[in-house]
Amino acid sequence: MAVSNSAYLKQFHEASKAMGAKIISSDFTFEVDGFEQNYLLAKQVPWAIVSPAGEIEVPGPLGMASYQPQQAKTYMQGQVAFEETIAGSIDNMLVNLLTGGGRFNATVYEGTPQKFLRAKRYIDCFVQIDNPDRDWENRSQIMIFTGTLFFHYFGEIIPGNSLDYT
Repeated sequence: MAVSNSAYLKQFHEASKAMGAKIISSDFTFEVDGFEQNYLLAKQVPWAIVSPAGEIEVPGPLGMASYQPQQAKTYMQGQVAFEETIAGSIDNMLVNLLTGGGRFNATVYEGTPQKFLRAKRYIDCFVQIDNPDRDWENRSQIMIFTGTLFFHYFGEIIPGNSLDYT
């Protein structure tokens, strides 16, 4: 017996549409404090979500066990990628960050710094960048610096200044 009749499917379609448009992964910008001019060069960053750090197994009688959540995880890490420019914008930013102590704060905007739905504040960040390869045969790709962003996020969501960032 098929439950996929058109009237039944229409109900799900209407319910989904009533929830609003879906967020598109590419609709973000990442701004490092002190290097705001480079926000258009951040190609990939993590979007932090606060959740328990894991589970705690609680033993019970007769070999039984249950779980309870650990404390919220506020120390995070994720992949980051920056597009390099002829002027060396990212290389210079990384050197300046390192010589300034290596740590920084940053904001990830859902949209742009000028027009966004919401933003998340990352604090006490540092970035570990992998050495990029230079390749004589690769004439079809821009230079990308990739690595890992380590940061703290405490669930702070900055309200946006726009209902639509387009």
